[in-house]
Amino acid sequence: MAEKINYENLDGLVYKRIKNMILSSELERGTKIIQNELAEQLGVSRTPIRRALSQLAKEHLVEVSQRGLAYVRDFSRKEMTTIFEIREVLEGLACRKAAQTVNKEKLEHYKRVYREAMESITGDDWRAYQEADVKFHFFVIEASGVRLLEDMVKSFRILSSSFIPGLVRSPQETFREHIAIIDALGRSDAEGAENLMREHLRRSRDALERAYLEKGTDLRKQSKPMSDML
Repeated sequence: MAEKINYENLDGLVYKRIKNMILSSELERGTKIIQNELAEQLGVSRTPIRRALSQLAKEHLVEVSQRGLAYVRDFSRKEMTTIFEIREVLEGLACRKAAQTVNKEKLEHYKRVYREAMESITGDDWRAYQEADVKFHFFVIEASGVRLLEDMVKSFRILSSSFIPGLVRSPQETFREHIAIIDALGRSDAEGAENLMREHLRRSRDALERAYLEKGTDLRKQSKPMSDML
C-alpha cells in the first residue's frame, strides 16, 4: 500500500510541476514538450510525465497528437475571447450566489488588502495587487457555495492564465471596480454584484481585443508574471 501511495504522490507532484511550468511560461505556449528531456529535468521516468500530460490535455493546457507528441496549448485570439466571455457569465453567477452568504468581515479584509496593494505599487511592480486580485476572485468563487460552479470557474481562470500570466489592465483602472464589487456583496445586492463582475470582466475582454486589433500585442509577453495559482 505504501508503494502505491508513493507512486500516486509522485504523479501528483509531476503534474503540478508541469502545470506550473506552463502557467509561468517556463514551457512556452505552442512549443513541443520533449518528454525525455522533461523526465531528466524532473528526475523521474517517462511514466509520470505521460500521465501528467494526459491529465493536462483533458484540462486543455496541452495538446497531444495522434503520434503521441505533446505541445503546450496555444489559444487563438478568438478562443481567448470566448474564454473571457464564459468567465464573465460564470463569475457573474458566482457573485450573485455569494451575495447571499458571503462573510462580511472577509469582504472588509479584502478591501483593506486592495488598498494596501495599491499603496505598495512602485513603478511597474504590481505583484501585491496581482496576488490580491487572484485571491479575491477565488474567494468570491468559493463563497458562492456551489462546488460545480467553483470547479468550472477555476478551470476557465487557469486557461486564461496560461495565455495571460499577468493583469490585462492596470491596477489604477481596476481598483475602483473591485471595491464596487466588494461593496455590492456587502449590501447583499446579488443583481448589482453580478452586473459589476460581468462588466469588470467585459472591460478586460475588450482590452484584450484592442491590444490585438490595434497593436497585435502578445499580452503573454507584456504582462507581469502572476503568482502560483495552484
